[in-house]
Amino acid sequence: MTQLRPYVRTDVLTVIVFIDVEPENQQAFIERVTAMITGFTRHQPGFVSSSIHASADGTRLLNYSQWRDREAFEAFRAHPDAERHIADLEGIAIRLEAKVMEPELIVASAA
Repeated sequence: MTQLRPYVRTDVLTVIVFIDVEPENQQAFIERVTAMITGFTRHQPGFVSSSIHASADGTRLLNYSQWRDREAFEAFRAHPDAERHIADLEGIAIRLEAKVMEPELIVASAA
């Protein structure tokens, strides 16, 4: 079987955070995670990018972030301010689960 990996960026670590919330808490979560990312996370060494995706029904969010390497991500997670922000977010979420993910396939438009 041929493996297609035409646009895979291998020089960064991808972390995906799966978040479940009550619909009435989705906007509050978005506001707090935005404050965390713009006020703290983006200034951490090795941070590359982050994006938040929200479900239309208000029950799910996904945070797709990229880091220079695992060491940079682990240093961020160990930072006392990160722990404080994450604890705040966990207080809003039903479930918050971070996973380091490897891209297997990225297909761009043929146009």
